[in-house]
Amino acid sequence: MTKKSYDRNILALDDTELEQFVLDWVKSKTGIYIEITRFSGSGDLGRDVVGFCTKDKHEGEWHNYQCKQYAKNLPTDTAICEIGKILYYAYRNEFTAPTRYFFVVPRGVNRNLETLIYNPQKFKSQIIAEWDKYCANKIIDGKNIQLDLSLKQFIQNFDFSNIHRLNLDDILSDTFIKPVLFKWFGADPGPAPLANVPEKIEDSELPYINQLVDAYSQREGKKFINHEEVAKHSQHSKHLSIQRERFYGADVFKRFYRDNTDQSVIESFENDIYHGIFDTCEGRRHADALDCVNSVMNQAANIQPSGPLAHHARVPIKQGICHHFANEERLKWRK
Repeated sequence: MTKKSYDRNILALDDTELEQFVLDWVKSKTGIYIEITRFSGSGDLGRDVVGFCTKDKHEGEWHNYQCKQYAKNLPTDTAICEIGKILYYAYRNEFTAPTRYFFVVPRGVNRNLETLIYNPQKFKSQIIAEWDKYCANKIIDGKNIQLDLSLKQFIQNFDFSNIHRLNLDDILSDTFIKPVLFKWFGADPGPAPLANVPEKIEDSELPYINQLVDAYSQREGKKFINHEEVAKHSQHSKHLSIQRERFYGADVFKRFYRDNTDQSVIESFENDIYHGIFDTCEGRRHADALDCVNSVMNQAANIQPSGPLAHHARVPIKQGICHHFANEERLKWRK
């Protein structure tokens, strides 16, 4: 996925679409916000998309994402007015001042505004010095808002280093953007990373591992007490090792695409695999349980799933998904 692939898509969004796109983007920032909401219309009080950092919402820490989809970069006067507006309403106790303020501007900001953003004290001085020019008559239609001593002091106490701009490069390089690009533009998140297989069998693996141990026991006509005993067997130890590679490959695959697409994509993929192997597992008679395992592995390798993950689903991944079914007890190896 290259940055240039989606520049035009984002630039083609209208004002409302950009806000909805940013709403989805902020919602994807798991672990940062406990709640995200979008304010729109004449009563937004200077807020577009808001991420609340605590259960106290507007009475605690929160971040504002102010979306501006202009045909050119964001001008200084508009930005100063927006900052003036949100600080004015914070001064009026409509909410606390945002702890971080982001101008989401796909086409960026003008050079003068960029200078102000990267020089917070200069930004603060200019909004105070030119309040009458940029803010006094523009925050509320038909009303002149004077910069009296208490409002001036409130603005002086605000930390202007918390104001940032997010342009196309910032948006497209963000860690959390892939599932949003997938949702809006069908972006391909690329191949999943390779898995590392732990040397020691984890407790989370035991359901499918124990099923395999039982299958090996049936094949040999003797009871393997656990997987440690299987590891001493020249043939079955290799077989078990391969199944673990498949299991962990599928685990990384599922987590990667769950994080970078959406839940329905993985669910659809797993559904294709499940239906593709069900009759082989349940509808045929096998010599023993291990024969069932191997027959299902052969069938899984030949399944052609539908959807966006089809060309990323290598043979071991499709086979490993079957072990996930066994681990979840959706599948039992049968004679």
